[in-house]
Amino acid sequence: MEERKFRNISKIALLVLFIITAISGFLASRLGFDYDFENFFPQNDPETEFFRSFRYHFESDNDYIIVAIDNEAGVFNSAFLTKVDSMSRVFDGLENVDTVVSPTRMTQPLRDPFAGNLFQKPLLRIDNTSDLKSDSAMIWEEGRLIGIFFSEDGKSVGLQINHQQYLSKENCDKLASDVMTSLAAATFDGSHAIGRSIGQEYYVSLMQRELILFMSISIVLIIIFLFIAFRSAWGIWVPISVVLLSAVWILGFMKLTGKEIDLMLIILPTIIFVVGMSDVVHLLTKYFDELRQGKSKIEAIKTSFKEIGLATFLTSLTTAVGFLTLLTSSIQPIVDFGLYTAVGVFIAFALAFTLLPSVLVLSKAPNIRERATFWQRILRKTFSYVLKKRVPIVVISVLTTALSVVGLMQLEVNNYLLEDLREGDFLKKEFRYFENKFSGGRPFEMAVLLKENESIWDIDVLRQLDTIETHLTSQYEVGSLFSPLQVLKLANKTMHGDDYFAIPETQKEIDRMVRLVRRMDKDSMIQLFVNEEMHMARVQGKVGDLGAREFEQRNEKLMAVYGGLENPKFDIRVTGTATLIDLNNAYLATDMTIGLIIAFLVVAIIMGLMFKSVKMVLICLIPNILPLLMIAGIMGALGIDLKVSTSIIFTIAFGIAVDDTIHFMSKLKLELSKGKSLLYALKRTYISTGKAIIITSIILSGGFFTLVFSSFLGTFYVGLLISLTLLFAVLADLTLLPVLILLFFRKK
Repeated sequence: MEERKFRNISKIALLVLFIITAISGFLASRLGFDYDFENFFPQNDPETEFFRSFRYHFESDNDYIIVAIDNEAGVFNSAFLTKVDSMSRVFDGLENVDTVVSPTRMTQPLRDPFAGNLFQKPLLRIDNTSDLKSDSAMIWEEGRLIGIFFSEDGKSVGLQINHQQYLSKENCDKLASDVMTSLAAATFDGSHAIGRSIGQEYYVSLMQRELILFMSISIVLIIIFLFIAFRSAWGIWVPISVVLLSAVWILGFMKLTGKEIDLMLIILPTIIFVVGMSDVVHLLTKYFDELRQGKSKIEAIKTSFKEIGLATFLTSLTTAVGFLTLLTSSIQPIVDFGLYTAVGVFIAFALAFTLLPSVLVLSKAPNIRERATFWQRILRKTFSYVLKKRVPIVVISVLTTALSVVGLMQLEVNNYLLEDLREGDFLKKEFRYFENKFSGGRPFEMAVLLKENESIWDIDVLRQLDTIETHLTSQYEVGSLFSPLQVLKLANKTMHGDDYFAIPETQKEIDRMVRLVRRMDKDSMIQLFVNEEMHMARVQGKVGDLGAREFEQRNEKLMAVYGGLENPKFDIRVTGTATLIDLNNAYLATDMTIGLIIAFLVVAIIMGLMFKSVKMVLICLIPNILPLLMIAGIMGALGIDLKVSTSIIFTIAFGIAVDDTIHFMSKLKLELSKGKSLLYALKRTYISTGKAIIITSIILSGGFFTLVFSSFLGTFYVGLLISLTLLFAVLADLTLLPVLILLFFRKK
């Protein structure tokens, strides 16, 4: 009668779950992919607000595509430059393209030495070989365009495709595809392209491939682990069903809340897949143990969910808290990752307590043969060994902690724009190409904020700005530098000759040059670098991707030069997309520390409520802090920097690793409540929970280890380091934790 009642309830539960799964699957199938650098800007930060205001008054610093076209025989060849000019016209005709800046269509103002009037002369007279030879000699001698439109080895020519500001992802993808298709159809020796739309399209396609890859490898590995652990079809398809549905549900929930898959969330299904497995394995292990003892199916189900239920809830809670601590981050993709993963953990818990018991009730109980002796024999020997080696275990733990702290002291915060891509990756190689042959691929932006009643065209302002720009080109190593000062110097050179690329000597002459610039500026380009209403000017250029730590040092030296100005007429502020991404790393250490403190407090409260003992709280925390120190030490020793991707490792690993401790301590509490002695209760706990702890740890580590196949280095490190952390944690739980319990409570 009781079984019939449970069967009816289970059928209703499965029907409801099927409906929710169908809806979630439909929503998940409509999920899109998003990769936008601006999502990684610090939220509600003055620097972010300043840059957005600065960009509003001028223009975006990354709404362009830079193209380089190779000619191994040298670029100053009429036939080659004619083909480049044709390609420029092709780019002109592409949708959403505003302008194409090409050296084949550039002109330079010249002054007639006899009439005194100005006229525009083509930079390259590509139709005449002798004229082209003299033009190329002039370009090389002057050097101003080398590294901008001509490579330093003279074998590549550069073009800049300026497209409409703030293009949508769809338009960016189309433009990137059109540009790459156009280049592929041409017969050049080689071609290269970088830019926001190129990078975004490439990242999204890579993310799509990796999502399928991670899920496929995870499923295969987990099936292998489950077969080894349970040696039955039951022990494979039931856990797989629960975690697969968990992944589908969370993806459907993401679509329902309007969230697309980004670079951080690409690993979400894999994490839910492996984390959700822990609850199911612990419940099934207990269920099979109860069946081995001769209990009926319903009795075995009741006992399993009663004894494991609280511990499973607490482990889900601590795991979710580990992810929720990421909400303290100032980086929105990390906040979203923490939130949706925490929701996914609770979804997995809910399915473990609805789908799993329903399947167990409606299915015939598996024929469980007595195979527990293997695990019992191994765990008895291990427990006996731990008791005999208590002192060495403590000594090794202390030494490991000391070595880890030494490594931790070498851990540094740093990042690069394309740090997540491996050196052999296509986009990374393209970026390196522009760094080696041109001025670099990282945009440099500096705001010049004029003080009241000052003008950018005042001679004193220009002289001070010249000091700053001299430092930028010689020490900061900014290439392709462009600013109002550079425009003025070029105008002065045009009027007076090559030796006059300098600031005019008098204010009267400067005013005349400014009038000349405005008269010649048919396209109002000067407005992109001077906003007189806002008393603001812009200095722009390109630099190599040398890392946030290097640019922090260079910015300090720049500010020292600025500080040396006598009565400065303006303030300067380095800004831009790359600078804001670097700024995120300045917050990482603080965000990570806050997150870990919150996670420690939550676990401490849980253990305090369970045992009502401060000693027991410390005993539970120590085996879980040690693996974190070991990982930090390894990162410091191997030179793995703390950055956006690796900063999440510690809170995630702690939230997951502490699950084994909670299961261990929950079982110990249950054994002690039956009146058993501490040593006997500890032994029973070790043998009964040891198998589930080992299995879940192997599954979790194996699941996370699949991430090492990622093309993204950040994802690779997340997979590798969390896998190691979980292995270190299970070793600590099976060796150090029992020793600490006996050490602190040996008299009781």
